[in-house]
Amino acid sequence: MNTKAKLLTSLVSGLVLAISSPVFAQEETPAQTLFTNVNVFDGFADELALNTDVLVEGNHIIEVGQNITAAGATVIDGGGRTLTPGLIDMHTHITFETPAGTEGFNQYDFGAAGAMAAQVLRDNMLMKGITTGRDIVGNSRGIARLIQQGHLIGARLYTSGGVMSPTGGHGDWGGPTDTERNLDYGAMVEQSYIIEGRDSVIEASRRNFRNGAHFTKIMAGGGVSSLYDPLEIYAATQEEVEAAVEIANDYGTYVAIHAYHDGSYKRSLDAGVRSFEHGFLVTEKTVKRMARMDQDIAWSFQCFMSVATFGAYDAMPEFFTHEQKLKGVAVGKGARNAAALMLKHDVFMIGGSDMFTPAFGPRMKEDITCRTNMVGYPAPHALKMSTGNAGIVLKWSNVLDPYPTYHLGRIAPDSYADILLWDGNPLENIDLILDESKLHLVMKDGKVYKDIM
Repeated sequence: MNTKAKLLTSLVSGLVLAISSPVFAQEETPAQTLFTNVNVFDGFADELALNTDVLVEGNHIIEVGQNITAAGATVIDGGGRTLTPGLIDMHTHITFETPAGTEGFNQYDFGAAGAMAAQVLRDNMLMKGITTGRDIVGNSRGIARLIQQGHLIGARLYTSGGVMSPTGGHGDWGGPTDTERNLDYGAMVEQSYIIEGRDSVIEASRRNFRNGAHFTKIMAGGGVSSLYDPLEIYAATQEEVEAAVEIANDYGTYVAIHAYHDGSYKRSLDAGVRSFEHGFLVTEKTVKRMARMDQDIAWSFQCFMSVATFGAYDAMPEFFTHEQKLKGVAVGKGARNAAALMLKHDVFMIGGSDMFTPAFGPRMKEDITCRTNMVGYPAPHALKMSTGNAGIVLKWSNVLDPYPTYHLGRIAPDSYADILLWDGNPLENIDLILDESKLHLVMKDGKVYKDIM
């Protein structure tokens, strides 16, 4: 072999060794972003932390403080803006975004519902600062998975999957001439599971978890936007609620209920339910019992839909029947009283919009401003319900949590980098969050989706 050939062989051998040898393999350092000169609402405090820096590495926050240095980081000078966690809507229904809402599956198929959901998760939620949603009725399991895997752009999604509902309950959306429950298209695509007894609940719960649900929702009382259930009914039996809790506990997660009155709330408290939606007809005695349980349970307040929309017959959705609107008026009358009792006794609270269809979906953040403007909650408290407190409840999914690594809803180390920058202070003027021109930056998971700075 001549000298040139030997040299070439040596170079090629060295190159192959360099490529294949683990000694030369290096992990890429996650990019860092440093927010400077911002005033921080951390998700819990009543006041802003002034002139603060926040350091993000990859998809999470690693440091919060003053005069942070990070060589090589991308620096975003906040210019005195307010930095908050991404907002969290804890009671949303993304598969009911079609024009007919809960009646949508009598007019549109599941593909149409999915397309509308994807649009809402991007345009009405993520781009408006709602970086996480808890879908608390509906088969959004696949949509949640696609977002988690990065195939869809939208808010993070925790989902109950199909809701457990007895025949004629709040999750029975079949037509009044259906002779069999499998004729209900919504049930066929697992928007709901029509349950009848303990064994039925166990089977439906296991199937739901098998296919990707993160927690359970069960209809424990009557509802407004459904045809067959007066508000006063109990709906799911004690045994059925207990079965739902038993299987949820087996999977390391929790149960949320739909209910309005004392009887259903008491039954569910006895059974071990943790998330209590609505409840606008409960008594002070029940509220005191909830307060004593501290963060073992949470009350979920849907202010806009209950106070603003259900407050007047003519304000309710056009697709509601006369009977549904009458139920809505009754709920609206009790909502202010329940909201005052929950605040008085310091019940652990979260909040969600319960707003869907093209008429209401774009207005989700009005649920937060409603809590301050219409029922008198302090602005920091209203925001805490949709940031720090919400993040605590999402972690109740435990082993089924699709985002288990870091905290949600807070500006603190070891929290996902879901960050908003506002031109102004929403703790002083809650209506600021409705002006999209005041939302200057939206970051989710360390990626910037909106930047008008």
